[in-house]
Amino acid sequence: MREQVRTVPAGSTSFLLREQRGEGTDGTPVLLLHGVPETASVWNVLAPQLAKGRRVLAPDLPGLGGSSYTGPYDVPSLVAELAALVESEAPGQKIDVVGHDWGGSLALALAGARPDLVRRLVVANAPYRSVPARALHIPFFALPLLPELLFKAGGRRVVDAAFAIGWKATTPLSAEALAEYRAAYTRSSVVQAMLDYYRAAARPRIARLVRRDKTPTPVPRVTAEKALVLWGAADPILPVSTGESVQRDLGASCVMVTVPGAGHFVIEEAPDVVADVLLDFLSDGQGATPAAPPEREHAPLEPPPAVLEQPPLKAPAKKRAPSKRIPPSTSA
Repeated sequence: MREQVRTVPAGSTSFLLREQRGEGTDGTPVLLLHGVPETASVWNVLAPQLAKGRRVLAPDLPGLGGSSYTGPYDVPSLVAELAALVESEAPGQKIDVVGHDWGGSLALALAGARPDLVRRLVVANAPYRSVPARALHIPFFALPLLPELLFKAGGRRVVDAAFAIGWKATTPLSAEALAEYRAAYTRSSVVQAMLDYYRAAARPRIARLVRRDKTPTPVPRVTAEKALVLWGAADPILPVSTGESVQRDLGASCVMVTVPGAGHFVIEEAPDVVADVLLDFLSDGQGATPAAPPEREHAPLEPPPAVLEQPPLKAPAKKRAPSKRIPPSTSA
């Protein structure tokens, strides 16, 4: 297994890109998009497992981690930056995209805006058209000055609080990963970029609410060869019902898998389960839906951040693929 970390100029971004290559690279490349407050290191455990016969590309999102970008931070502009990276790294190819949290929202937007680039799509704990009211950090981060003051006064504590609230697995986040995330989100440039993500997404919608403008914002219809919604069932901010709405909006061919005992940070909370599901889903074998991984013991638990979207569009009733629940399991 070969790992390479390099800087890639694409669009207006200088991406910090982590790449994994296994033996042979004939398979469809995979683009892994992280969330907040994380970096592409969130994929460190999964990427080598996915890189068997394919290239795995894990960039820091524009302006976050080690990627340099000065905006604008609206979703279409961010999608254009990611599309430029794909066209630079996999010219003439379709890719598979896996996104968590903000990365999931951008994966959805990329599949909607550039269906010519996306083959299969995986969305993990990220909304599509609606966000529950309990996600209070979204309108807060759209406020002027206050969020900057909060991060300036205690950036490390803000990062710690995000994981304390959203993490539900019995195995804690590794000290090494937490140290990296603390370092990233105490840098003023990264904090400013992250807040601009939320502001660019939330402010226009808040303004429409103030004006009582009920005109829905057009959202590109996402089309992909196959789609999977992967959800930490114990997410306290984006509950399973939010994932079910994403599955519903993506259509009858979309499959949903829930992971008991995992919260919002499902990628790191249950890496073994997530790896099994992704390997099956991204495989070019005949299986049309992810197979449940071998049963493992796991302590049961009760049932990000994301962009603020419009309520789900009403559509004629469709036959929906059944959701799958993973048997309780223990991460390595």
